[in-house]
Amino acid sequence: MEIFFTDPDALEAAGVSNAAKALERHGLHAGAPFILSEDGSYDVQLNRFLWSLPTLGVRSANSWRAYALDLLTWGRFLQEHRGKTVWRADRDDVTAFHRARRIASDPTQVISASTWNRSVAALDKFYTWAADEGLIARTPFKYHESSRRAESGRQVPVRNNRAVEKAAKRGSVKFLSVPRYAAFRDVGLRGQQPSGAADPSFHGRNAERNVVMAELLVTTGLRIEEAASLCWPELPAPDRQDGKKNVPFDLAPPTAKRDKGRRILLPNRVVAALADYMEIERSLVLDRWKARGCPLPADAVLGSQPDRRGVRMQTQDGRLRRVPWSRVPPSIRSRLFLVDEQDRLLGPACVWLGQEARPVSLSAWGSLFVRASERCRTFGVDVIATPHVLRHTFAVHLLSALIHEQITSVDKPELADGVYRRIIGDPLDHLRRLLGHSSITTTYIYLKARELHQTGAKSQVTCSRRRPDGPQRYYELAF
Repeated sequence: MEIFFTDPDALEAAGVSNAAKALERHGLHAGAPFILSEDGSYDVQLNRFLWSLPTLGVRSANSWRAYALDLLTWGRFLQEHRGKTVWRADRDDVTAFHRARRIASDPTQVISASTWNRSVAALDKFYTWAADEGLIARTPFKYHESSRRAESGRQVPVRNNRAVEKAAKRGSVKFLSVPRYAAFRDVGLRGQQPSGAADPSFHGRNAERNVVMAELLVTTGLRIEEAASLCWPELPAPDRQDGKKNVPFDLAPPTAKRDKGRRILLPNRVVAALADYMEIERSLVLDRWKARGCPLPADAVLGSQPDRRGVRMQTQDGRLRRVPWSRVPPSIRSRLFLVDEQDRLLGPACVWLGQEARPVSLSAWGSLFVRASERCRTFGVDVIATPHVLRHTFAVHLLSALIHEQITSVDKPELADGVYRRIIGDPLDHLRRLLGHSSITTTYIYLKARELHQTGAKSQVTCSRRRPDGPQRYYELAF
């Protein structure tokens, strides 16, 4: 069994005309994974589950790949060690799979408890879907019933998979101190030497684009999927005159996890840096693209009359319709090309462009951060940064500022743990909203990280409070 990914361009090259439209007619999407057996056979129902992931609450391309990999690993295990397909698996197979993955004789083959739990969650979703579709009589998992308290205070029933390891705990939150982040940005991404001088041996491309992305992540707490989906017409213009530090920005629900859009604060200096990148570095990429004749991908979507509210696009029935940005999903944003009133191509709507004027993929951002971290280590700077580490960095530093402000206001620096948690409830809830967490329980993971880092936090983080529209408070992380 092997994983493959849907590529309309490859289909066009193979002679399939209008491949992108053909895929859309069947409810398929570019980049979606599918699994083939060793003999090239195609399990329709198994792959129908993978195609259905966007409608099952799984919107991220990274998550699609993770689900496909978990299914592939499970399918190979059943085929090679149990002589079965995924459709005939039972509880004994789950037990054997746990033994092979968690209690293997070869330590190099043992996975962590969190990885095991993630795999169980993926397989549980698959078998729940299969049972709902009438493809299997029952799932190979055992469950027990419990309840949890909802935000409304009402107890709601919960079905828990017994294969999940209860002892598995979240790993420690990885984040960067301000000096380490500055080293990552300037040495790793910008290509400077630790002294600040230019490094003539640095041959990285799009350095300013990469720096602006890092600044955006570390000052807003955006997930990389959210930041990578931004389109330039929806961004606010930089205000270089009135001295505002922040610009409120409503993140489109389709680009956020679980479609939970939220209001974030874009630092005005980051908005200005975004404008500079688009005016200089991004424009050079577009000039090269136009010099090659403006080639369009097979699945391109054309849009016109863009502004901060929305864009005019052609629907599947051929009509032109104005669509607000709040309803444009990442799968369309990555393929959206804008035209002017004379139908002349202006270029992609996506902010972040690679050398071929294509949006930078999530895997490319991850590889870029890995290379930048490796470059830092060659200069003796111990930095391991990923896009999500920058999100954690934002959360830990901002929580330190919020708690410091709250404790200072009550003038009680030494508090018992129970009282401490009650007092910081308000700062935690503000951080929860900024990060887009559904439950404040998720936000609690930053408490211990904050306690480990609170020394020196006051001098590194500033907190400003504004009330533009009412009682809601806005905070700025100052790097």
